Amino acid sequence: MSKEDWAENTVQKIFQRANLWPWKDDEIETILDAACGLSLKSKFIPAKIRVGIDIYPEYFKHIEATVPYVVMKGDIRKLREYFEPKSFDLVLVLDVVEHLVKEESLDMLRQAEEIAKKAVIIETPRGFLPTNMDILGHGGHDVQTHRSGWEPEEFEELGYKTVVRDYTLTNVQRHTEITDIDPHIQMIDAIKILDR
Repeated sequence: MSKEDWAENTVQKIFQRANLWPWKDDEIETILDAACGLSLKSKFIPAKIRVGIDIYPEYFKHIEATVPYVVMKGDIRKLREYFEPKSFDLVLVLDVVEHLVKEESLDMLRQAEEIAKKAVIIETPRGFLPTNMDILGHGGHDVQTHRSGWEPEEFEELGYKTVVRDYTLTNVQRHTEITDIDPHIQMIDAIKILDR
């Protein structure tokens, strides 16, 4: 997703508009940004501690952030190996679940719910968006490949509240063989507020 959209449509703003963000700015202290890549979207949420984890550390060299953060190399399919239960107020899983097969994503979400104190937040394209190229030129074609597509109902069945919004993709080639990908898609933003 574009940097402009990250700043304009932060998950905090999306869920505030939908009356699904119950916290004041000083109530979120810690955030885990799962598969943060080079976007580190947690930078748009006021917090004291931001930790990014990604399997492809080359992205860490390209993070643009003016807020304090730390990053670590790790596989988000093994979150419970790195973090204790209730380690972070929020666990962000933004533009991630589509890169794993469904079973892996579902297990990763269960792990995210274990290590989150307040909420797990997801963002993903609605339906299957064919992608198998590194569109930003930093390598990592394999980690950029989309392996699953999602519908809001799938997250709602897991206890998430969802917001669906229209989105226009940037004009870049996303797949080695499929060239007629419709740039007009919808994004799903989902939040599961945990009862602790």
